[in-house]
Amino acid sequence: MKDIEKLRLLMNSCPEDKYVTSAYQWMVPFLHRCEKQSPGVANELLKEYLVALAKGDLKFPLKIFQYSKPDLQQKIIPDQDQLMAIALECIYNCERNDQLSLCYDILECLPQRGYGHKTEVTTALHDMVDQLEHILSVSEILEKHGLEKPVSFVKNTQSSSEEARKLMVRLTRHTGRKQPPVSESHWRMLLQDMLTMQQNVYTCLESDDCYEIFTESLLCSSRLENIHLAGQLMHCSACSINPPAGGAHKGKTQYRVSYEKSIDLVLAASREYFNSSTNLTDSCMDLARCCLQLITDRPAAIQEELDLIQALGCLEEFGVKILPLQVRLCSDRIGLIKECICQSPTCYRQSAKLLGLAELLRVAGEDPEERRGQVLILLVEQALRFHDYKAASAHCRELVATGYSKSWDVCSQLGQSEGYQDLATRQELMAFALTHCPPSSIELLLAASSTLQTQILYQRVNFQIHPEGGESISVSPLTSKALQEGEGSIPGSSSADLFHWTTATTMKVLSNTTTTTKAVLQAVSDGQWWKKSLTYLRPLQGQELGGGYRTGTRANEGLEKQGCHPFYESLLSDPFVIESEVTCESFAEVLLRTGKLAETKTEGEEVFPTTEVLLQLASDALPNDMTLALAYLLALPQVLDANKCFEKQSPSALSLQLAAYYYSLQIYARLAPCFRDKCHPLYRADPKELIKMVTRHVTRFGWEAWPEDLVALTKQLQHYNERLLDFTQAQVLQGLQKGVDVQRFTADNQYKRETILGLAETLEENVYSIALSLAQRYSVSHWEVFMTHLEFLFTDSGLSTVEIENRAQSLHLFETLKTDPKAFHKHMVKYIYPTIGGFDHERLLYYFTLLESCGCADLGNYTIKPETHIRLLKKFKVVASGLNYKQLTDENRNPLEALEPVLSSQNVLSISKLVPKIPDKEGRMLSASSLYTVWLQKLFWDGDPHLLKQVPASPPEWLGAYDVCLKYFDRLRPGDLIAVVDAVTFSPKAVTKLSVEARKEMTVKAIKTVQHFIEKPRKRSSEEDIQEASDSKMTYVDALNHLEKSLAHLETLNHSFILSLKNSEQETLQKYSYLYDLSRSEKEKVHDQAVAMCLDGQPLSLIRQLLEVAVGPLDISPKAVVQSAVGNIISALSGGSADLGGLTDPLRVLEGVVAAVHASVDEGEELVSSEDLLEWLRPFCADDSWPVRPRIQVLQILGQSFHLTEEDGKLLVFFRTEAIVKATWPHRQVDVADTEDEEKRYSLFTELLETSHREAEFQHLALLLQAWPPMRREYSITENPWVRLATVMLTRCTTENKDALGKEVLKLCRSLYHTEQMLPAECVKELCSLLLHQALLLPSLKLLLESQDAGLHALALEHVTAVAQVNDSNCDPELLSLLLDAKLLVKCVSTPFYPRLVQHLLAGPQQGRWDAEELARHLRGAGHEAEAGSLLLAARGTHRALRTFSTALGAGQHWV
Repeated sequence: MKDIEKLRLLMNSCPEDKYVTSAYQWMVPFLHRCEKQSPGVANELLKEYLVALAKGDLKFPLKIFQYSKPDLQQKIIPDQDQLMAIALECIYNCERNDQLSLCYDILECLPQRGYGHKTEVTTALHDMVDQLEHILSVSEILEKHGLEKPVSFVKNTQSSSEEARKLMVRLTRHTGRKQPPVSESHWRMLLQDMLTMQQNVYTCLESDDCYEIFTESLLCSSRLENIHLAGQLMHCSACSINPPAGGAHKGKTQYRVSYEKSIDLVLAASREYFNSSTNLTDSCMDLARCCLQLITDRPAAIQEELDLIQALGCLEEFGVKILPLQVRLCSDRIGLIKECICQSPTCYRQSAKLLGLAELLRVAGEDPEERRGQVLILLVEQALRFHDYKAASAHCRELVATGYSKSWDVCSQLGQSEGYQDLATRQELMAFALTHCPPSSIELLLAASSTLQTQILYQRVNFQIHPEGGESISVSPLTSKALQEGEGSIPGSSSADLFHWTTATTMKVLSNTTTTTKAVLQAVSDGQWWKKSLTYLRPLQGQELGGGYRTGTRANEGLEKQGCHPFYESLLSDPFVIESEVTCESFAEVLLRTGKLAETKTEGEEVFPTTEVLLQLASDALPNDMTLALAYLLALPQVLDANKCFEKQSPSALSLQLAAYYYSLQIYARLAPCFRDKCHPLYRADPKELIKMVTRHVTRFGWEAWPEDLVALTKQLQHYNERLLDFTQAQVLQGLQKGVDVQRFTADNQYKRETILGLAETLEENVYSIALSLAQRYSVSHWEVFMTHLEFLFTDSGLSTVEIENRAQSLHLFETLKTDPKAFHKHMVKYIYPTIGGFDHERLLYYFTLLESCGCADLGNYTIKPETHIRLLKKFKVVASGLNYKQLTDENRNPLEALEPVLSSQNVLSISKLVPKIPDKEGRMLSASSLYTVWLQKLFWDGDPHLLKQVPASPPEWLGAYDVCLKYFDRLRPGDLIAVVDAVTFSPKAVTKLSVEARKEMTVKAIKTVQHFIEKPRKRSSEEDIQEASDSKMTYVDALNHLEKSLAHLETLNHSFILSLKNSEQETLQKYSYLYDLSRSEKEKVHDQAVAMCLDGQPLSLIRQLLEVAVGPLDISPKAVVQSAVGNIISALSGGSADLGGLTDPLRVLEGVVAAVHASVDEGEELVSSEDLLEWLRPFCADDSWPVRPRIQVLQILGQSFHLTEEDGKLLVFFRTEAIVKATWPHRQVDVADTEDEEKRYSLFTELLETSHREAEFQHLALLLQAWPPMRREYSITENPWVRLATVMLTRCTTENKDALGKEVLKLCRSLYHTEQMLPAECVKELCSLLLHQALLLPSLKLLLESQDAGLHALALEHVTAVAQVNDSNCDPELLSLLLDAKLLVKCVSTPFYPRLVQHLLAGPQQGRWDAEELARHLRGAGHEAEAGSLLLAARGTHRALRTFSTALGAGQHWV
């Protein structure tokens, strides 16, 4: 053991009050001994010991130091240098922060400077003690401000500026978080303490750092007074004087934080407050503003933050709700201006405020021109949305004046606004847009500028030409010459005047063009016509086009896109544009231009052959510039030569459409030749309409009606139309991506028809148009397409009724559908009506309106015609919007059930005027009386907001509700009046909720009301009299009699018998009281209740009392009741649906009825006799068409309950025998003599047994033996009828049904248990030997074990022992249970059955049936200790791994 450990052991157990004594007694001598052994080791041991103690507590080291003071004679530490060194190390090693007082006490124990010898070591130690004093003063300051730290922490961090700064920040922030907040004097004291700490210990920090940290904490303290105090410690302007750091002036702390640092601190604090604010009114926003206002001269950074705060207010004025932090983090501040415009759409009129907001937000940084330009663009765009051209113009003028180039787009938008009438300003704006727009937009803007110039010219000349051909196409009157004579402007064309066609699958192939090459050739007469025409077609230099076409052909050789010159790229949808610039001109172009120039020079005398050149140029240009290619083709001398070009192209929608358009132009031009002095409107016409019009015109007449050359053109037009249609349809079916099998579509006509109709089920206009096109093409009637689409609109479109109606009208569906009203009606009824909800009155109204308008009013065998439906729905929409109209008009439903939920006092009168038009289930029209019948019941039970403020709950409230109902009795027919009164007095609700007295009072009031009606009949219209006579068979006299009987019945409810039933504790008797109450003494209901009581097995006396109490005369006797009950039982036994009062077994019900009759006979009541029962049941028992078993059981029930005479007994046996024999041996006629004694019955049994071979016959023989009285004569074992039956069954069985017959024999024997016919042991043994002879071991063992005979058990055990292998054929759970019940477990230990017995014992569902411990005792008693212990281990759930032989032996000895 080390010395230090010995020292610790010596001092460990010393109590605190005797610590010093122990030190002198134990520690000092020990240290002296150690010193003698090893000089110098004592000081080290003492130091190590004390330092270790000091880490946890300075309490004991202090005692050592107190007894080592210099002024003591006997000191524990005599060396003063050692004393100081150990004390310093103890203090610095102490890890606790609550030992400051002990540190000062230790400091008091140290010698003063000058005491003793003066050496360098001593001086150094005194310096270290002085330093300790400073460190302790810092710790004291920290403790004073609630930030306790160990002394070692201060020493360790005194030279780390980073740790020192963290400590200062923590100190100031800790003070700032104090609650309640500290005062200004406290803050100033904290500042002085910080400066003291910096001067004494943390000299690594500058005093300026302390001021900055202190000021920063003040700014971030969330207190206005602290922020103002911080302002006194900062230079708040650049011109303020920076006094000396330590100076004081008039008792106040002078400014210490520099101006630049002050700005940084203020910005940091204000941003922190700003970012944490939720809105402008947040308290943190005031703190941020207060911080910023400390800097009085507002430099840029401060001003930007103040502006940002001010901007929040402006944003709120414009309705923009956004977090301040989101505003700061928004990188694109112009987005906030957009949000302002979005939230306040008309704020574009407040340009000054928005510009001011943009300046506050520093939109576009410090660039005011860019900022102003961006905002004004937004204002112009918003003004244009509101068509406020005045405001937009003012802003655009300002943008133009400042020369803001990015505004070209909005200037062009205003310049192109047709609604703005100041054309001069628009022209200036377009000029500005053209000056500053990007190159890609020049073409569009030039076209728009040209159009604008044309409008100006129109204004000037006020001239307009109306085109020929009946089409309203506006044509510019300015030809090229007129434009040249005007202002010298270049001819312009609108975007609609350029060729434009698409690859879409519709006929929209080409758009309008200002002119074509041919029109230009005809209109221009000067010598430069060809060059000018090409210049017009190709606005860029002509040499830029030509040879490059061949290069581009590879990319668009399939003509899937329209090729165009890059100049026109922006005008087309997804065009093909030549990617590379081409600078060479093709040979064909050069040749054509040269030849035409030569032809021009000769004035047409030398004609240049252009066909081949034009075809080559067209073929080359077609993939890349289709406009130019069409121009080449139109210039061909022979029109049909164009086929050579078209046939060479890949078949595509574009090429085929172009061919059809080309021939349409040529045909139209021949039928209506163009004029040479102006541009013909033909070339402005919509190409789609042109193709349609020309095709329709030329096909209207036969070929013979046209010239030969026109017939050739017409055939070509038809050819290309057909090809286009075929191609389009193939593309359409593939492009729809609807899963259409194109191959099957072309081959299967039925699939084709279903596909076309399926495509009609859509809201997509293009798909619907395609369906119509395909239907027309493939001869599917438009009627079917329209009907399919209409069905889709109603069922699966998801459209509202108004939308369906609008779409149907816009598509003109009904003009076609009404042509076949019968089919239309069939489809509407079969497919559309079932999908409409009963509450959707709008949809139903539209449905019946369609039936009416399409001529279906007289179709269908309906009681209500569509016209009536329409009138009813219009009314019900107003008065009963929640009505299920379909349920109301359903012929299989009661319409009153549909009306009941929506009836109220506010609409019952209105609805009563409508119901005569509504039929009930029988086809008769409803009456207002029947409606009031339903409503009055609802009014009474559920109340009405207008007539009854709340639902009645107390007797006075019920009577009050009834009085309200009485006021409407005059509107009821007598039968309906009775229905209402019965509903409120004899319904289940009435019996449950109302007292008998209240019901009596209501009935009395009803009687008085009816008497009043009889005495003073209400005047009725003749129409009402006719309806009442036809609809009602009850008069007020009948109603009065009914009510008087009701009152009499209510009086019987106070009868003692009824009260005894009601107050009985038996629920059944209470139910009888309840049913009697509801019966109203009506004969049928009372009879049914009496029958139900009889079926329940109630005494006949109880039934008689019930019949006597009821208001009569009912003419119902107990005997009639029992007879009806027996009839119900017979019906149930016969497979009928008779009600047996909830019981399912009619035989059990019969037992109860027989028992009740038997009890009545025993009591001598003479209500029903046993002869009566036999008379009622004899026909059923004698009817051999019903199964034998229930007939026998009925007879047995009768035989068990009544003491029959000998003759009756014989008759009963005969009935039983006859029933069984007829069912299986119909040829054998049985009479009474065959069953009158035992010998004859045995002979009959023997006769039937000899003829039996089927399983069903054996079963009926068993029934026959059971039905007979037990055999009294002594028979030998083999002559016993049961043994004979089993023997014959087993000997005549086949191999296939052997197992089933074994089970049947076992079942047969079990049926005799506990009866007079139970087999003796000898017979059981004989049967078992028969079973074993047939290799049926399992049923044989069960028979032996189920008997109580020990000899049979021993025989069973012999057979069990003889089994070598256990399987499913000789063992099952039932056999194992029988072995355990017979307590044969011990005797089976040596057999293969034992493991299965144990497993069955432990795992069976009847685990508690056998006691495992008792069986274990039996095993141990028989010498099977291991088996006993193993059984107990398994029974107690021991893991299988622990069930070893030794464990089992131990368990057997311990537990048994």
